[in-house]
Amino acid sequence: ILRWTKFGRHIFAIGGNEHAATLTGVPVKQIKVAVYMISALSAGIAGIIETGWLGAVTTNLGNGMELQVIAATVIGGANLAGGVGTAFGAIVGAALIEVIRNSLGLLGINAFWQGTFIGGAILLAVLFDRIRNFRRSD
Repeated sequence: ILRWTKFGRHIFAIGGNEHAATLTGVPVKQIKVAVYMISALSAGIAGIIETGWLGAVTTNLGNGMELQVIAATVIGGANLAGGVGTAFGAIVGAALIEVIRNSLGLLGINAFWQGTFIGGAILLAVLFDRIRNFRRSD
């Protein structure tokens, strides 16, 4: 949807530069509302599935997962400035993070240091992204 539809291109345009998207005629407010509605619908479906799976409601299941989500998207190729990235890249990034976390667990490394390694991976991914963007601008 993001790559081959008008709606997806509008989402990328808004993520890249919202003001420029407005100037080119993209209906920014409507697209943003639609994206938030899709996100809320997805969260509702996930909640229903989780309730069916666990048999109960757990309100803090995803607490503290923000760093892992950011790490997965950045390692998967998304740009922190917006406008660049794919869902497949985020999945690959998440898989890579879990491989790293599992490997560190098997090596007996403390959970504190696992977070440090993941943070280091984020820093390396952002550094490579900045270098790539710097080379493109030349």
